[in-house]
Amino acid sequence: MNIFSTHTLPEAASTTRIEALSDNIFAVAMTLLVLDLRIPAHAEGSSVWPYVALLWHHMRTFAVSFFIVGLYWVLHHHVFIFVKRSDRTLLWLNLLFMLFVVVTPFSAGLLGAFDDSRTAIAVYGANISLLGISLLAIWWYATHEHRLIDVKLPRAVIRLEAVRMMILPAICVFAVAVSFANTTASIVIFVLAPFLYLWPAKRTIRAKREL
Repeated sequence: MNIFSTHTLPEAASTTRIEALSDNIFAVAMTLLVLDLRIPAHAEGSSVWPYVALLWHHMRTFAVSFFIVGLYWVLHHHVFIFVKRSDRTLLWLNLLFMLFVVVTPFSAGLLGAFDDSRTAIAVYGANISLLGISLLAIWWYATHEHRLIDVKLPRAVIRLEAVRMMILPAICVFAVAVSFANTTASIVIFVLAPFLYLWPAKRTIRAKREL
C-alpha cells in the first residue's frame, strides 16, 4: 500500500484519531512555551522586581504565543467540525500543520531572547504565517469539490472560513515588513495580533449567520 496515496480511506475512517493527536500536540506545544520563563540566579534577600524586568521580553512573547497557538487550536477544531471523513492526503497535510505547531516554542523563545533582531522577528513571523497557510491547505483540500465535507455546505461559508484563516498570516507578514523600519513597532503588531484577528473574525461569523 502506498502511504502517500491520495485515495480516500474507507468511509468508516473518521477524523477522530487526527483530532486526538492534534489536541495532544497542541497541549504539549502550549506547555513548552512556558519553559522559556526560567527564574534567574539571584542573591538571597534580593528584590524580585529586577528579575521580573529581566524576564519581561520572555513573558510578553509567551503570552502572545500562547494566545496565537490557542487561536489556531480553535480554528483547527472549527475546521474539523466541517470535515466529516479523512484520507491519506489529509493525514499528511495535518502532520505538516502540526510541524509548525511544534516549532512555535522555538521561534517564540528566539523572539523573546532577541526581540530587537530582524532575523528573530522574521523566523517568528514565518512560523505563525506557515501555521495559517498549512491550515488553509487542509481547508482547501477538504472543501475542494466538497471532497471531505458535507455536500450541502455553502460555498460562501467555505470562502469565509478561508478568509479567517489568512488573517493572522497577513498580520505577521505585515509585522515582518515593518521590522525593517522599526523592530519595536513590529513587536507591538505581534502583541496586538490576537486582537486584530478577533475583530474581523467576528464580522465574518456575523456574515455567515446571515447566509
